[in-house]
Amino acid sequence: MFSRKNVIFVIFLIISIIFIAGTNENRISKAQFIGKHLFLPFTASISYLKGLSKLSQKNKDLQAELFLLQSKNRHYKEEILRNERLSNLLDIQDKRKFQVEVSRVLGTGSFLNYETLIIDAGKNKNVEINLPVIAIDGLVGKIIAVYPDYSVVQTFGCKYFRMGAQDSRSRIHGIVETNFDGRIYLQKIKVGCDVKLDDEIVTSELSSIYPPEISFGKIINIEQTSGGLFKKAEIKPFVDLAKVEEVAIILDYEK
Repeated sequence: MFSRKNVIFVIFLIISIIFIAGTNENRISKAQFIGKHLFLPFTASISYLKGLSKLSQKNKDLQAELFLLQSKNRHYKEEILRNERLSNLLDIQDKRKFQVEVSRVLGTGSFLNYETLIIDAGKNKNVEINLPVIAIDGLVGKIIAVYPDYSVVQTFGCKYFRMGAQDSRSRIHGIVETNFDGRIYLQKIKVGCDVKLDDEIVTSELSSIYPPEISFGKIINIEQTSGGLFKKAEIKPFVDLAKVEEVAIILDYEK
């Protein structure tokens, strides 16, 4: 049995004999033939593969550069949107003559109904318990705990949330309550009172915590209570707690 090395040796030996045999002209002719049909294509293939390798690396470099540029672009767009949101929150301060502290939402204590939010303003920003918290689209809730550099907000998603409110159109008063299933109602509406679907619900001047006329939500359903003396209106809040990124804490307002 011939080994692999022996086979290679024999092949080279045969090629050498072929080159040696014949006249000088024959040897030159053979060398030109071998160079043209064997070595030239081989070296060309090597150069082509090297070119492909460089092209592949350049493509990877371009992809990495594109990824970084897209990432920077997303960051710039997000900063623009955030500045717009902050500007809108500060506009509320000017329109309603509120003294506010704008704060970023750091997280939530419950993802089920977003019953609480954690914000990055605390005693360092003069935040106190029971201060109202709003977003661009309306009411969020109130401060229930304050720490040196952060606070906890009880939102309208909390099952213990209660608030004096009224129908913006008819001025009918009621109490906003959140059920254990997360549904929100304007309660204690006397039968015969003027409330309609799509009416806007706002905070009431009878509230001891919230300034009046802060938007809260709209009526999406009206139900009769079991006793027959009252009815209740289900409310869809304007603020989507799952999407809130910045809020404004109302430090003071004209009463």
